[in-house]
Amino acid sequence: AAQGGLHEDGRETYGHSLVVEPWGAVIAELDHDEPGYVLAEIDTDKVSKARGRIPAIANERAFDCHVSGLKEMPA
Repeated sequence: AAQGGLHEDGRETYGHSLVVEPWGAVIAELDHDEPGYVLAEIDTDKVSKARGRIPAIANERAFDCHVSGLKEMPA
């Protein structure tokens, strides 16, 4: 998810992929910019409880890709 290292075009990216709990606690991290991966077990009860405490989610609507000016992605 997070590129790291020096790229052909000269830009440099940091890497440092994270898995973060709903309220911001880091539960797993890849603390370097070398290729790798990080795994973490997600507590779905914590996710459900956090979503229940965020009022904006009650206003969630289905995404409509037919909004004026947007093109539908080919299948």
